[in-house]
Amino acid sequence: MKVVFCSSEVFPFAKTGGLADVCGSLPMALEKIGMDVSVFLPAYRSIGQAGYPLEQITDTVSRAMMGDNIQVYFIEHEKYFDRDGLYGDSSGDYPDNIKRFSYFCDQVSIVLKQLDIQPDIVHCHDWQTALVPVYLKEKHKGDEFYARMKTVLTIHSLAFQGVFPKDQYSALGLDDKLFSRQGFEFYDQVNLLKAGIIYSDKVTT
Repeated sequence: MKVVFCSSEVFPFAKTGGLADVCGSLPMALEKIGMDVSVFLPAYRSIGQAGYPLEQITDTVSRAMMGDNIQVYFIEHEKYFDRDGLYGDSSGDYPDNIKRFSYFCDQVSIVLKQLDIQPDIVHCHDWQTALVPVYLKEKHKGDEFYARMKTVLTIHSLAFQGVFPKDQYSALGLDDKLFSRQGFEFYDQVNLLKAGIIYSDKVTT
């Protein structure tokens, strides 16, 4: 079985809490029982400080290895990810987080095809990657390359849901009709985790 992990934190490359520990250890545990595992992560500034050799494989994707043969792909965007913090600074959350993580999710879906990575399961973690199932089913609807991929969304902390003002919905590049009670709308705001729950094939906590 081929599994792709999508996370905003993976130890030892980037960490603020337990999410990084799970997404650093679970892929290696799955590899030990014979699964083919790869990982996608934003190319934060901290990546270069982790001490792992990096290989540039496209203009916007670099790669490192962990475990025996787990390929870790870093989605690059200097404006979005070359910052001291992962989600914010001393002033609070970065105001463009919806753009940062929607870009990451969109690029994951695109790079899967560019690199001919065709997993059985795409395992997403928390609101920062909750758009991956949405993009796979909305932006790539009808594309045979993605047709057999199943998605799992794991919620590590329900306290953080990726809630943004509704006027930022346009940053997602999706049809306006999806901003509804059956989709992204949450008390007149955008809720990325809600959308991920709706679009994922399975949800775990």
